[in-house]
Amino acid sequence: MPIMSNQTIPLDIVYRILSQLSVKALLRFKSVSKEWCSLINYPYFIKLHLRQSMETNRNNLNIVFKERASGKLLSVGFDYVNLDNPRELNHPLKRQPGEGLDNEYDYTQVVGSCNGLLCLIKEDQIYRTIMLWNISTGDYKVLPDQPVELPRAWSTVQQLTFYGFGYDLINDDYKLVRIVQEIDSSRIPPLISEVKVYSLKTNTWRRPSEEIPNYYFHNNCWRTAGTFFYGTLHWLGIKERIWECPSSIIAFDVGTEKYHQIELLDNMQRGTYNMNLGALQGCFCMIATCWDYKVKVWMMKDYGVKESWTMLYSLQGDIFSAAYLYPLAYSKNYEKILLSLLWYDIKGEEFKDVNLSQLENIRPSPSEICMESLVKLDD
Repeated sequence: MPIMSNQTIPLDIVYRILSQLSVKALLRFKSVSKEWCSLINYPYFIKLHLRQSMETNRNNLNIVFKERASGKLLSVGFDYVNLDNPRELNHPLKRQPGEGLDNEYDYTQVVGSCNGLLCLIKEDQIYRTIMLWNISTGDYKVLPDQPVELPRAWSTVQQLTFYGFGYDLINDDYKLVRIVQEIDSSRIPPLISEVKVYSLKTNTWRRPSEEIPNYYFHNNCWRTAGTFFYGTLHWLGIKERIWECPSSIIAFDVGTEKYHQIELLDNMQRGTYNMNLGALQGCFCMIATCWDYKVKVWMMKDYGVKESWTMLYSLQGDIFSAAYLYPLAYSKNYEKILLSLLWYDIKGEEFKDVNLSQLENIRPSPSEICMESLVKLDD
């Protein structure tokens, strides 16, 4: 535990006071003295500050998304989503001018956000790099490369990769899950899956002991990352034919590394062409976009209980042709709901401050909410 010289205030009081401050202020205070730097870097304080931020909703949330034309990662504040003046993120995988063989497009994708950490993946014609990055402190860690080890295919196959990033509360660890699925219609069975889990604590990849359920993971092309909720990663699953609507949710507990399934109601898929998962007000959610431009927001009020699915909203309008929507969060006063990068006024039943040309430039990029935190990535 860090010791402050000439201490006149009890250390627990100092912790409580400092835990109320923003990450930006605390990073400045680290330069005051070695004692202050040691205190702010202390693991107990980092967890205390994170818990305080989450409990009081004082965590300076940012929405991170990708610009369609350039591939740049951009950020806007949560309270007022202003697409007129987004901030470009200077992330470690950002392509520098003159780098690359063909153009300056930034291929970096965000495949998860948890406790202030973003999981970034960059795949181009030659390399694949996976990195964890603290958006507030600038700390980052490049993950060791891990090859795919599926059996050799003797015919043309379709290979799809899905990721999920979350926090393992049981072991105090951050984990990245990679699921690779190969589909070969000439093979029986046609589907083969490989699952590997990366642990930040051990800096290693390994296979979980339990076999993954034999479901096709829903590939909607622009959002293949799992939704982290209740200590568990979730993906939409399809039982029989890959082109069908999802019939179930495949859930992977990052602590126990066990699978379970969450069933959908029979009418949830009716007339839909796109489905996405999310979380709202501490409840698991799903949003279904229909062919007639209706968007239905479903909430599971009792996690894991099929009968607790309840339709919260059914929205209608041409706006849905401009962007795929999925639930991100409620506003702090719970008067609005954030669907992708659009605020929906619940009482007024309308979208606020919509600019179709701006939305077109970011469609169909998924967005992630990222909080500020002091979470460290070194040993």
